[in-house]
Amino acid sequence: MSTADAQQPAEPFVTVVKGAPTDQELAALVVVLQAARGGGGPAVSKPADRWGAPQDRLRSDWGMPTSYPHRH
Repeated sequence: MSTADAQQPAEPFVTVVKGAPTDQELAALVVVLQAARGGGGPAVSKPADRWGAPQDRLRSDWGMPTSYPHRH
């Protein structure tokens, strides 16, 4: 990036076309638009914790007839 690129102003996020909003009103609008856009950081996803899920009780045992769940 050259110094000429760094000196150019960024495109405005919001442009007021009509009216005279206060700084607080503009700040509230920007926050709402950012939230609607999903402009947080990158979402951190982790694997779902399925330990002890109720659906596990409904599953049938699998494996060979000599496997551990079938022993008496």
